[in-house]
Amino acid sequence: MSPMSSRDTSEKSTEKSTEKEIARLRKALSRLQKLTLKYRQSEVIQKALFKISELAASVQDMQEFYSAVHAIIGELMNAKNFFICLADHDNDTVKFVYFVDEYDEIPTEDNFPMELLRQGMTGYVMRTGRPFLYNEKVFKELLASGEIKDLGSPPVDWLGVPLQSENRIIGAMVVQSYNEDQRYTEADKDLFMFVSQHIVNALERVRQREFMQAEIARQTAALREINDNLTLEVGERKRAEKVSAVLFAISEVTNTSDSMESFYHQLHEQIGRLINNENFFVALVDEDKRNLTFPYYVDAFDTHLRKLRPVGRGMTEFVIRHKQPVFINAEKYAELIAAGEIEKASSYYGTQPKQWLGSPLLIDDEVIGVLSVQTYTDEVTYKQDDLELLNFVSQHVAVAIERRRNAEEVRRVNAYLERKVAERTEELVNEIERRKKIEEKLFHDAHHDALTGLPNRSMFTERLQQTLKHKRRFPQHNFAVLFVDLDRFKDINDTLGHSAGDEFLLEASRRIGECVRDNDTVARLGGDEFVILLDMINHVEDAKEVAGRIIEKMQRPFVFGESEHYSGASVGIAECRARNDSAERLLRDADAAMYQAKSMGRGRFVVFDESIHKDLVASLHRESELRHAQFDQDFIVHRYDVVDMNTGAEHAAEWLLRWQRDNTLLPADRFLAVAEKTGMIITLDHWMLKRCCSQLAQEPEHPPLFVSLSTKHLYKLADVRVLMQIIKDSKIKANRLILEFSEVELNYSSKRQLSSLRQLAEFGVGLALNEFGRSAGALQFILSYPFTHVKLDPNFVADIANSDRAQKMVRNVVNLCTELEIQVVAAGVNAQEQQDALLAVGVVTGQGKQFGEPVRVSFDDAGAEPTIAGTKSASA
Repeated sequence: MSPMSSRDTSEKSTEKSTEKEIARLRKALSRLQKLTLKYRQSEVIQKALFKISELAASVQDMQEFYSAVHAIIGELMNAKNFFICLADHDNDTVKFVYFVDEYDEIPTEDNFPMELLRQGMTGYVMRTGRPFLYNEKVFKELLASGEIKDLGSPPVDWLGVPLQSENRIIGAMVVQSYNEDQRYTEADKDLFMFVSQHIVNALERVRQREFMQAEIARQTAALREINDNLTLEVGERKRAEKVSAVLFAISEVTNTSDSMESFYHQLHEQIGRLINNENFFVALVDEDKRNLTFPYYVDAFDTHLRKLRPVGRGMTEFVIRHKQPVFINAEKYAELIAAGEIEKASSYYGTQPKQWLGSPLLIDDEVIGVLSVQTYTDEVTYKQDDLELLNFVSQHVAVAIERRRNAEEVRRVNAYLERKVAERTEELVNEIERRKKIEEKLFHDAHHDALTGLPNRSMFTERLQQTLKHKRRFPQHNFAVLFVDLDRFKDINDTLGHSAGDEFLLEASRRIGECVRDNDTVARLGGDEFVILLDMINHVEDAKEVAGRIIEKMQRPFVFGESEHYSGASVGIAECRARNDSAERLLRDADAAMYQAKSMGRGRFVVFDESIHKDLVASLHRESELRHAQFDQDFIVHRYDVVDMNTGAEHAAEWLLRWQRDNTLLPADRFLAVAEKTGMIITLDHWMLKRCCSQLAQEPEHPPLFVSLSTKHLYKLADVRVLMQIIKDSKIKANRLILEFSEVELNYSSKRQLSSLRQLAEFGVGLALNEFGRSAGALQFILSYPFTHVKLDPNFVADIANSDRAQKMVRNVVNLCTELEIQVVAAGVNAQEQQDALLAVGVVTGQGKQFGEPVRVSFDDAGAEPTIAGTKSASA
């Protein structure tokens, strides 16, 4: 190849390479230009989106937002013709919220019917929810198919996109062009669709903010209304509180004011807190409705208003007639004058005010007066509210005035009553004191003995119960109960009368009281029975010491007038044994111990023990058996001879009663005490006397018989007559019987006993004083009583052989009885020495083991006799 050719080839190759490089560079430049355009478009879109986002926070209202959106869309594409419509699905309407068009005008309807809009391209977009780019061919096809209708000027190009929120079509956004040079592309459609979603978001935010602002405005308005209402309510409440305070003050004034003048003055001050009352008065109607009184008034012009005037036809009377509050100004005044309701009489009723408020004072629908305020200047005016307030207050003022008037009347009446009460008070005080003394006396009498003033059984039992409670708490606390029975009280009472018996009991209670301490309790149970509570003793010996002092004091003579009388006391002692002891047990056991002391000869004390309880039980059994005993079967008689101790010859005989019980013979001292206690002794004595009389009747030569009888026969003359009748019925001489009565049971001062003995003596029976010398005062029986025989007590006889004093005493008794023609009989002569000593001192007649033992008497005429139980009721 030639060099030229080679060079040419090289150049051609270089040119080709250059062309390729230029082509590549051009291609790269084209890509760069496209990328630049793309980035520039992206930047524009980004700025547009940013502006849309800012709109939600910067715009003031929705129209400003829509206008700003239009401007942003115009930067992205041709948007000279642009509108936004929003759907109202609830009402099936559409509203064109923004509309700009070269040819079509903005729809006039605020809410365009959805049904009509659906026929256009906008309705098509909203119905399908897809963007739509106008194409003449497609448009004609849609027109032909009826999918859409042409509703406006035909555009050259049209682009619409749906506005969708949460899968729901809320409206549409449309741009359209009427210029052939301004067409829309698929890229515009995509961009428009892309931007629409951001516009929807911004739209929702703006609408939400606008909604919130509207809601805030609404709530603010509601709160403002509530606040206004609260302010009004607070004002009403303050007013109500003020009214309540005034009403309360008026109520207080009613009770606290010193006088009616003070009451009205304070009433004026309180009403002034609610309403202007520089001119104020209270008018009251008198009872006969003829006159008006003005107890209180304050007035700037009429300072000397009459306080009393006849009822006429003034404004006050108008309120009284109609019973209604009234507000009278110049017009109302003229109207009332013209109607004749009131009369014009300034000189009579006072200066005519500019405004006048009057309210009736009503009590039970009856007008008692008028409350009024008035003004004479234009500077002070009243409103209808003031009248309502005055009327409200007047209702309470009426009650207050009535209460005050009643209080004044009550005060006047009270003043009168106080004088009467003062007079009666002194009387009542004296009456109360008198009744208190009566009550105290009644209480004292209910718990104390009326005669002695000592506690009675009720009070003693109460104190004994308290002592037992103390014993349960303090077991070391010891105490005892003493039961005291006075001897011969019945004889003294029957002989000297009840007055002397009362003196005896008073003296006895005084003596008993001297024997105890202050903390001990002495009580009288009744009759001649006393009980003593010896509190806080160390041992039962303390109780014995007290009992001994009582017995010693009671043996001292009782002086009634110029005569002396003797008594004695038998005392039973019951000691508290355990914490669970009872008042009933203590009283019962003390009583049983006292009866034991009496049965042992009286004038002594006995401390209760179980043996006494056993004896008491045995006594009860014995009493029951005695009541069921048969006379001729269960009782026998023993004969005990009375002999002449010089010769041994029988002088007389004594019959002794014995009770056959359980194959043993009980002597009289074993069961007669029971018979005496139960009252059966009378029947036994009658049976014994009948037996004696029957025996003497059968044996005319039988020596005289001694029969021992109970002194109970001597208390009633009727009982004495029964004894004499028994003797008369037997037809024996009375002097063949010698009736014995124990010295211990006799009372030398008993007028009844003395009278009974004298009747028996006059009847002719012999009378023997048995057990002579056992007690003090026996000589009085010899001197004063009609005894024919005196039987010396066996205890007296037992000492005569060894005691010079006993011999001298018996010698003196024998000398005295010889002078008085009384025969002396010695009982219990059981030894020769006693017989010799008795004969030496002049006692001739005797009875005892020295002369033989008692022998049983047999009866040939034993017949059925009634049981003691059967005859008890008859003798009683």
